[in-house]
Amino acid sequence: MKRLIACVIGVALLAGSVGLTIANAQQAQAPAFIAGDRPVTAEQVLQKLQTDGWSNVAISRSGRYIEVTGSRNGEVGKMAVDSQTGRLRADNDDDDDD
Repeated sequence: MKRLIACVIGVALLAGSVGLTIANAQQAQAPAFIAGDRPVTAEQVLQKLQTDGWSNVAISRSGRYIEVTGSRNGEVGKMAVDSQTGRLRADNDDDDDD
């Protein structure tokens, strides 16, 4: 019985670690908005956007993400930056066309 319990616990730990590895790999695939893979502030995001030529920038927070709306070259754009890594949100498809 002890051997069965140890086997079940081992399989559960292995499955959990594989899931965590897959989640980290998917997050790392998102493009870096601010290099460094470290926490960023809304002020850093605003400064980067202004340097890149964005204007009329509006910033809000949604959990760990810094959501940004602004215009560049006459076109309005939206994005979400992960405040923990400085990377763009991978699933940044936030259209409301339903």
